[in-house]
Amino acid sequence: MDARDLRLALDVVRELNEDITGELDQDALGRFTALVGCDMASYAVTDHGSCLVVDASTDQPEHNLLGTPGFAEALREHPGFGAYRSGKLALGSSIALSDLGDRRALGRLALFAEYWRPRGISDQLVCVIGLDGRRGTVLTFNRSRRGFSRRDRDVVELLAPHVRQRLTIGKRMAELARLAEPVDRALDRLSALTPRERDVTRHVAAGATDREIARMLLISHRTVHKHLEQIYRKLGLTNRTGLLALVTRG
Repeated sequence: MDARDLRLALDVVRELNEDITGELDQDALGRFTALVGCDMASYAVTDHGSCLVVDASTDQPEHNLLGTPGFAEALREHPGFGAYRSGKLALGSSIALSDLGDRRALGRLALFAEYWRPRGISDQLVCVIGLDGRRGTVLTFNRSRRGFSRRDRDVVELLAPHVRQRLTIGKRMAELARLAEPVDRALDRLSALTPRERDVTRHVAAGATDREIARMLLISHRTVHKHLEQIYRKLGLTNRTGLLALVTRG
């Protein structure tokens, strides 16, 4: 990966952070496609226990096969599940399907023979960007020719932690929006809090950790801790559990 690739990757990261609400959209995935040099980029939430894809999004929605009859069952053959269980595919790392089997072996899978080959997909690079119990979040990059270079993998692995952070913050923001109305009603009764202390309290109500609150409010972890100390003092509380109960009750 050269300096130009690094600049392009940083541009993508900057664009990711401009809008941290919700999931990755089609435009963001399209930028991944252009940067890596593939035909289609997707991200999916997978269950490694049942080998099922729970959710998926792509920069080409017309080619999202998740609802296609039989595809979910065929996807359980995906070699990435075996690579994950064997330790070949870990958090933040990437692997190409062409690394996991020769053309003939992969071609015998219904996933390739019935769904990917007719659509011109010859290879896929998979990168794990998040793990939460049995579920994982992965980025996938489809290509009409076999093989991904070291440069391709370096670009994807450079993006992985930034995408993970972006999705984590997006999830927290969505939770915050869902809780906003009842929390705001509660905060109306807490006039002793400053505007910043109310911001911290809203994020606590959404389930965010101190470090996540610091990232979202662009302040230090230590400052979050000091805000919480003041909030507990003003409200006569001793811990996060009491604060959460106060702002979410009723």
